[in-house]
Amino acid sequence: MNRGATVIAVSVDPYHRAVVAYGHGAAVSIAELFVEQVLMPISPRARFERRSDLHWLISLSSEDGGHDALIDAARRKLGAHTVSDGDRSGFLDVCMGVAVGADLESVCDEADLVRHADAALCVALTRRVHVEFARSSMVRQISAEVDLAAWLTRSVERDFSVFYQPIVAMPDRRVVGYESLLRWHTESGVLSPDAFLAVAEGISLLAPIGRHAIGEAIRDLATDISDLAGEEAFVSLNLSAQQLSDDGLACFLDGLIRDHGVDPARVWIEVREDQVIRLETSAARTVNALHDLGCTICVDDLGAGFSALRYVRDLPVDVLKVDRTLIAQLVHSHSDRAVVRAISEMAAATGLRMVAEGIESDDVLGVLTELGFDYAQGFFFGRPQPLATWAGR
Repeated sequence: MNRGATVIAVSVDPYHRAVVAYGHGAAVSIAELFVEQVLMPISPRARFERRSDLHWLISLSSEDGGHDALIDAARRKLGAHTVSDGDRSGFLDVCMGVAVGADLESVCDEADLVRHADAALCVALTRRVHVEFARSSMVRQISAEVDLAAWLTRSVERDFSVFYQPIVAMPDRRVVGYESLLRWHTESGVLSPDAFLAVAEGISLLAPIGRHAIGEAIRDLATDISDLAGEEAFVSLNLSAQQLSDDGLACFLDGLIRDHGVDPARVWIEVREDQVIRLETSAARTVNALHDLGCTICVDDLGAGFSALRYVRDLPVDVLKVDRTLIAQLVHSHSDRAVVRAISEMAAATGLRMVAEGIESDDVLGVLTELGFDYAQGFFFGRPQPLATWAGR
């Protein structure tokens, strides 16, 4: 294969805004004008293959005139255009996936280079950016995600279960609750959410999987968790912004709480700090509805993202969980301790409880007590396990 070759996969009007604004036929005509007026003049010797109404494939070599200019145009995020034929004009979004042969040592032929361009375009569309350059890992990663998605669609409810990690009270280290953590049981082993939740979100399977996990956690709260840790013990549920956007979630959870006769305050709803939940959205309405039910609202991973102060101001937050990245260096880092002290002072001033995450040794416990933490969790107190394992202990 000619290492100087480049392939660009072009999607014109990828979000169909022009189709909506002008109609399909007009949008196609405008797309044709864009290719003729904008792209073709940049590299006159490039080969343009029309793949469908709104998709083109551009192939060129380093010897083709305008090769570098076309790549440079893509690097400048050539992505939004107005084109005109004299009588009419129209606006277009454009997304491109660029595969430069010289940058991809693993590519063996032109067909493989095209595949890498398509992979780059896939990533650009997913990230909602105008241009993405192919990397050697993209095809492998996307293929793995497709396989995982197919695997997920073949799974059934019994393939998923909930593991639990204890949360202890400070300073007596008494277990007062458990964080519920979803696990997927596969032929290759037990997978944590990091391995599959993003794919599950992308194929709309997160909601049913999540509801199954919520139901299991509430049932366990009413029975074994109460037996293990007392009638006031709580269970925390990790909910993503997509799950919270489920308009029926609050009603579903209300039904479970009523059916199992548990105090809703014993149900903690964990919202990750780096999950952007905007006001006046269905996710924000769900958080408020769950708070109105009496559930405890908790901001998770405080310090890992950017939204915490806005959450404390705009959402009915009851608990702050400080991220392990801040807790890990409390003993040795004056700056981390200063940040956590500021968080603890804010929590005290607003009446919020605090949880320290990621405790792996006891050297930090004295500092946590000094800073006024109410709870702690981490491998030092126990790794996530099936509830039956904790009952056996």
